[in-house]
Order: sequence, then structure tokens, then C-alpha cells
Amino acid sequence: PEATAKAWEGGWFHTGDLAVQDADGLLHFMDRRKNIIRRSGENIAAAEVEAVLLSHPKVHQVAVLAAPDDVREEEVLASIVLVGGVAASTAVCQELFDFCRQEMAYYKVPGWWWFTDEIPTTGTQKIQKHRILAAGQDPQSLPNVIDLRAQKKR
Repeated sequence: PEATAKAWEGGWFHTGDLAVQDADGLLHFMDRRKNIIRRSGENIAAAEVEAVLLSHPKVHQVAVLAAPDDVREEEVLASIVLVGGVAASTAVCQELFDFCRQEMAYYKVPGWWWFTDEIPTTGTQKIQKHRILAAGQDPQSLPNVIDLRAQKKR
């Protein structure tokens, strides 16, 4: 009931979709509000970071989400399944980190890196981000997570 009341706030149904209106008045879907990571006042679209990571030849599947951060409110966490034959290592992580730094603003680059064999999905293969990191869960509780937050500098 609380979620329904919030969605129907002010007599309008709020979907959580983010869109922009162009000069001709056309609306263009950008992302879902829940897929926006807020890091030190910057809005980061998880879909943008996912698209960059998926363009790397060693990445098979990726899910990017917000992880709690004591200093910056939220930090970018990348959950990654590598292509067959590529083993997770600090060298591969550093390669992906450097690749992201070349392709996007420094603050969008994931600070937390978690390599896994599988990302939870539905029967229709939609990624279930809520099953990767529970609300408020410390990313350090994930097995073999790599913290590269200190390298995120201008």
C-alpha cells in the first residue's frame, strides 16, 4: 500500500522512468530512476557503465549497481561474468578498470569489482540486481571482491 500511494503521488502515476524531451517535443526514454547511482552528487546511469563494460572482449555479462559508501553516498559496483577461458584476477580487473577510465568520466568507473560465474536472472533472462547486493549490504561481504576506489582520481 505504501509503494502504491507513493507511485500515485499528486494524482499522477510515477513510473520511475527517466526521459528527456527534444526540441521537437518528442520524449526519449533514458533509464529507470532505480538504475541511477548517486555518487558525490553525480548521477551515473548503470546502463551506460554496463554498455562500456560489455564492449570489452573479455566481458560476457555485467550488472552495475549502487553500493553503499560512507564518504560518497553510493559507489559503482560492477558484477562481471568473464568470457570462457578468461580467469578472474587482479590483472584482468586492472585491465577493465583502465579500459573504463579511457571510455568514461573517472567518477563513473566502478570502484568495486566482483567477478562471479553467474549473475541471477529471471526466466526471460532479465538480470535480477536485487539478488546481487541486498539494500545496504557492504560490498566487502561479497567473496573475492576487489576494491579500486583509491584509483578513482582525476
